[in-house]
Amino acid sequence: MVISKSNFLKGAVAALATVPVVAAGVFTSAGAAQAAQLVGEFSFSSDPTVSATLTSNSVSFVAPKTFTINQSLSTGNFTGFTSGTINNITSFSTNTIVNPFLTLLGGALSGSTFIANTASYDIRQAAPNLVAIDITTIGTFKNALTNEESDGEGVLTLQTGGRGLTAFDVETLLTGGGSVSTTFSGFYFGTPRVSTPEPATMLGLGLVGVGVAMSRRRKTVA
Repeated sequence: MVISKSNFLKGAVAALATVPVVAAGVFTSAGAAQAAQLVGEFSFSSDPTVSATLTSNSVSFVAPKTFTINQSLSTGNFTGFTSGTINNITSFSTNTIVNPFLTLLGGALSGSTFIANTASYDIRQAAPNLVAIDITTIGTFKNALTNEESDGEGVLTLQTGGRGLTAFDVETLLTGGGSVSTTFSGFYFGTPRVSTPEPATMLGLGLVGVGVAMSRRRKTVA
C-alpha cells in the first residue's frame, strides 16, 4: 500500500490541529467545575437574640438560629454571603446532626449549604477566668445554583467566664448533667474536591490519543 507524502502531511496536520481544541475543552471544563465549588473561608457570629446551649452530648440553638457573616474576612466564593442559619447537633456520640447544618444567605449563591458528617468538641482554658468550647464539624459545602460539592470544615466556638472558672469546672458541670448557654462565633473553610473526569472529558482525551496513534501509523506505512 502506497500513501503519497502530500496526503500524509495533510492528514497529520488535520489530526494535530484537533489536539489544542480538545485539550482546551478539557481544561475549560475542569476550571469551570472548580469555579462552581464553594472554596475559600468565612467567619460569623451569632445574632444578639440567638444563643447556643451545650450539654455533654448535644448542642442546640435558640430560634431563629441566625448569624451574621463578617464579609470583610470572607474569601473565594464565600464573599457574597451576608448571613445564615444553623441547626442542632442532637448527638455527638453518634454524629446525629440536623442537616443542612449551615445555610448561607445573601448574594448570587444564597441558599448554599454545609452538610456536616461528623462533629466533636473540646473544652479549653482560653484565659484566666475564661473557658472556650470548640465544636468542630467536617462535611460538604453544596453550591445552591450548580449543586457542585467541595470539602468543608469549621469550628464553632462558645465562650463562658466567671471568677476562677476553669475548663475542669465546665467539664464537671456537663458530665453531671448540666449545660452551658452562651453566644457563639464560627470559622469555616471550603477546599476543592477532586472528582472523576466526566465522560465528555474522557472522550476528548481518547480523541487526542487516537489522533496521535493514527499519525504514527501513517508515518510508518509511508
